[in-house]
Amino acid sequence: MSEDARTKTQRKSHSNLDMSGALALGFAEKTFQMLSQDADNALKRPWHKLERGLRIGRLREYVAREAEKMKLCEEDSAALFKLLCVGLDRKMLSSKAAVTYDHETEQIMEVKGLVSHSASTGRIKYQLLEKKATGTQKKRSSKETPTPISSDGT
Repeated sequence: MSEDARTKTQRKSHSNLDMSGALALGFAEKTFQMLSQDADNALKRPWHKLERGLRIGRLREYVAREAEKMKLCEEDSAALFKLLCVGLDRKMLSSKAAVTYDHETEQIMEVKGLVSHSASTGRIKYQLLEKKATGTQKKRSSKETPTPISSDGT
């Protein structure tokens, strides 16, 4: 070998790779089937285990159903979707207690804390009520420790 060949990285050509075994097993088809099966099962998970994009899709579908049921105008349904997305970003809708989600039908049944207000103009405004943060409470002792008081003042 020459001095020049030792200092350079030798590149292997990929043209001589044998793909006949992978093609005989149907590697590409099996991979596609596995990925499509994962995509089909993605919405079957509980609400708190869904990815953010899937949650947004379910929220969009929920808003469409609410708009049909409540006969919302386009502006009201857009405002509702924006409110729910903000609630999702603030982690108000990230727990399974905040959203009732049926993973069999892949639909949101109820968003807890979502309140609607009807205005005199006929428009409906929505609001997400936040739960008050309650910290961990210290356990109180059942008996108080009395402070020693001496009768002679010492």
